[in-house]
Amino acid sequence: MTASNLYLIPCGMILKVENLSVSFGNFKALKDVNLEVQKGEVFCLMGESGSGKSTLLYSILGLIKNANITGSIKFKELELNKLPEESLRRIRGAKISIVFQEPSLYFDPLYKIGTQIEETYIAHFGKSGARERVLKALERVGLQESLKVFHSYPHQLSGGQRQRAFIAMAIVCDPELILADEPTTALDATLQIKILDLFKSFTFEGKSVLIVTHDPEVALAVGDRVAIMKDGQILEEGPVSKVFQNPKHPYTAELLSAL
Repeated sequence: MTASNLYLIPCGMILKVENLSVSFGNFKALKDVNLEVQKGEVFCLMGESGSGKSTLLYSILGLIKNANITGSIKFKELELNKLPEESLRRIRGAKISIVFQEPSLYFDPLYKIGTQIEETYIAHFGKSGARERVLKALERVGLQESLKVFHSYPHQLSGGQRQRAFIAMAIVCDPELILADEPTTALDATLQIKILDLFKSFTFEGKSVLIVTHDPEVALAVGDRVAIMKDGQILEEGPVSKVFQNPKHPYTAELLSAL
């Protein structure tokens, strides 16, 4: 058995969403969503814009406000839905992290990259060893001149470097689950491949990755399993090869026609 095949063996559930519904007034953004993410896999959540993918991602971390949320979101055995904000803060970044689509919107232009990544680590583990952990994370994501990047402001980095630095922020606390919201949309094709390879490499460390995407090629490149979303519902789910080769729902076939 090859090393790659080993990581297709289920290693236990790390995230389980059951009957999750999210409503903003009369608008129902999510409708009884169910999915499971296994330890050591890349799970892709695929669908067009407005299908509810990002809402699901933000619901996991308790980032949805002023909404009626029902159902269950379990991280291992811990129920995240209705968890107090202070408890969620201890989980965000340390156990579950997130990579947003455009890091320029989330990096503060007034502070150096290293300082901002350090804040994430210090919030959970204190100042001791923080700089070393940040430099190691920057190197881990392929930023070899880690000290230079550490002392750079966001505008001094290219788009690809900023995305890698944001991924470094996501892994600096060594989380078990990484959420990624369209992490390659703003990058050119070469950088997309490198970033996706990076996410896939995290599974070899036992981490799990949940990627939101509208692009079938992303799921085909790195996904172990995929769920298809439309209008706040999951239409079908399964191993990427099975869903792509034999789609059960007409909408899935329509999405795949872009390939």
